[in-house]
Amino acid sequence: MHRSLQALQYYTSHSEEEITRLHERIRSSLASTESLTDTMIRLTGDAPLIPFKQDTVTVDEWQNFLAGKHHESLADFYGAIVARPILKEDRIEQDISETPSSLSRTQRPDAPRRHQTKPTAAPRTKRKFPWGWIALLILCFLLGAGGTYVYSNYLASPKSSAPDATVEQPVAVEESTEDQDDQKADDQPKAEPEANILYVNTRNSNIYRDEALTEELYEADFGDGYRILETSDSISKVELTDGVTGYIKNADTTKKIKGDAIADETLLTWVNDNLDTSFVTGTLIDLIGKSDEELNTLYGEPDRTYPDELNTYLFYGNHFFTLYDDRVIAIDWSETNITNDTLATLAPLQLESDTASLVMSNSYRLQRFAKDGTDFSRVRLAEQNL
Repeated sequence: MHRSLQALQYYTSHSEEEITRLHERIRSSLASTESLTDTMIRLTGDAPLIPFKQDTVTVDEWQNFLAGKHHESLADFYGAIVARPILKEDRIEQDISETPSSLSRTQRPDAPRRHQTKPTAAPRTKRKFPWGWIALLILCFLLGAGGTYVYSNYLASPKSSAPDATVEQPVAVEESTEDQDDQKADDQPKAEPEANILYVNTRNSNIYRDEALTEELYEADFGDGYRILETSDSISKVELTDGVTGYIKNADTTKKIKGDAIADETLLTWVNDNLDTSFVTGTLIDLIGKSDEELNTLYGEPDRTYPDELNTYLFYGNHFFTLYDDRVIAIDWSETNITNDTLATLAPLQLESDTASLVMSNSYRLQRFAKDGTDFSRVRLAEQNL
């Protein structure tokens, strides 16, 4: 799972007190070791599977990261640590007292940060490297990659799925050369009116910076739509926003949606009737397009702020705003009782799965996502710019 989604899910499933305590424990650990690896061992009991690009981080860098400044290694570290079970504090203190001399790779004998005494207890047993789990993960990856290749090249290939144009042949009439040329032109597949738009058809799908799909840029959600710039049998180059492009796997997308867009007024009225809009001082439309400063004027400082490579997220209670280029583009309700059947009372679902669904109007889209392990769901009202 992408680190942005891991952090968002942690934010929406834990209290502010729990999140603040985790941040304080990370700050305290970095103050004594300045090592992300040692901090992860302290808080989770396990080292990261992949070393961080920058392992040494100061408390000031951590505080700046919490304030919204992007830091790639801290983003990787934070996404990894919230995806693991956090040890209780009494366990942490015990581990620290047992292994004071091996906490940080940045400590030096001639300039220690604090006085330490050599442990009198027997040395801890060296943790065995989980080769069995690694082998299982590699096997699962190979099976998934093989399945994706077969699906994208033999089952979902545009060449095999594109409908052949049918040409009515005149009976017992010899065609001229000109008629044969016209028939060949008719045999070419014709583009659908919205053939240049694709929609994410899985719960999440990574969008990459490069065509080789090696560097992740953003994680798209079910129902997100993008304009196609280039396409091949397996991947498509899409436009995320003005001037920002990326590559996505065709196997995770579809160009076909059911039905037509409904009226904006119908969609917005349903939102007002079925979701908690008590925080809206004017209308929902008034909130779309507002800046960070305008939101602070209306609601004060947010409870939490989280940035990723593309957007910034401002959390207020059980809802949060998504801003791109300092402009609100979406509003999410993080804990609702909306189901796919409930959303279908607005209009026939245009795209759906067991855990997600989509309904669109001319200017907006309404997306619903089930929250794993709970009876709640998250609902997003987003601006539609296609």
